[in-house]
Amino acid sequence: MEEITTLFDLSPAAVIVLKLFSGLALAFFGAWIAVWLSRNKFRSERWWEKKVEAYERIIDAFHRSKKFDSEHMRAEELDIDFDDARKAELTNQAKESRDEILRASDVGSFILSKEAHAILARYAKESENMERQNSWYEHLDLSWSITNRHMQAFIEEARADLKRKGD
Repeated sequence: MEEITTLFDLSPAAVIVLKLFSGLALAFFGAWIAVWLSRNKFRSERWWEKKVEAYERIIDAFHRSKKFDSEHMRAEELDIDFDDARKAELTNQAKESRDEILRASDVGSFILSKEAHAILARYAKESENMERQNSWYEHLDLSWSITNRHMQAFIEEARADLKRKGD
């Protein structure tokens, strides 16, 4: 600071003001950097949380969709019938699940990875274009297999997108 005082012929009061100003400028700049970094970290964490929620919702929808097939296959194997209320409940769950998966396929590219979106699109296409089967049980088995295969691929992609290692 002595070089500045002699170079510019500053009074002691001006030196104090200069020191105060430079200290305040450094403090302000440091605080601004800290806020900027914190804000970016917060945004990044919130985005990650939204992605997790989206992946969880879709995986849950896959699970509920498989439940319709697996419970009906089990009933076929045991030669039992569901009551009307249970049939309606399973049918409604399957419809809601399928709608959730198809909706995610349509709007998921905003949050989901390109590969996750592609898996959902393949699932929608394959489940829509299932070949006609000889029996109800074969239809259920094929539907369950398609759903399970795409759910497993989706889970792998979710782990990769969220940077998690599989167990």
